[in-house]
Formats: sequence, C-alpha cells, structure tokens
Amino acid sequence: MSGREYLRTFKLYDIEEVRQHLLIAGDLSGDCAACRALGIDTYKAKSCPECGTPFQYLTSRRLESHAGERFQFARRMHEKRPDLILIDYVDYTKALGHKKARDFFA
Repeated sequence: MSGREYLRTFKLYDIEEVRQHLLIAGDLSGDCAACRALGIDTYKAKSCPECGTPFQYLTSRRLESHAGERFQFARRMHEKRPDLILIDYVDYTKALGHKKARDFFA
C-alpha cells in the first residue's frame, strides 16, 4: 500500500472565479453553476453545453447530506476527472452567501 490518502485542505480562491467554472454533481447528472444548465454528464463534460464555460472545479450537493461518502466521492471523481479541483459544497455555498451579503450591503 502506498500510504496515500485523501485529506481536506484549505486554499484561498476567488469565489466568483470558482462559480464561473464550477460543475455541481448530482446523483445522476450535474449542472453548471454559471448558467444553471441541467443534465450535464459529470464524468465527460469539459465545458457547459449551454454557455460554453470550461469546467475547472467540481462539487456535489451529496457531500452535505452523505458526509460519510466524502472520501469515496473524492477518490471516484479523482479517478474519473483528474482535471477538476474538488471543492467542498458547504464551503462554496457559505462563501457565495457571504459574497452576496457583502455585495448587497456595499
């Protein structure tokens, strides 16, 4: 065994940059965070079929409701989509909410 495991790490990201290039995986398909297009194949789509944005990041709503599957999901997606950076969905939604509140009160 190689001793390599998946660990959560923290890094600063521009939340708007992430939103513009984020693929949100569902149980059967995904959606584009930029334009909200639905039915995207999370295993194959390099860009959104509606708005054309290239995907650079990936998250899943399922990570929130099935926290025990977090590392299995990370392993599976890294094998299928090593080109995408996995983002925690709860972290993403909280950061996006903070940005919207700042923009509203600015």
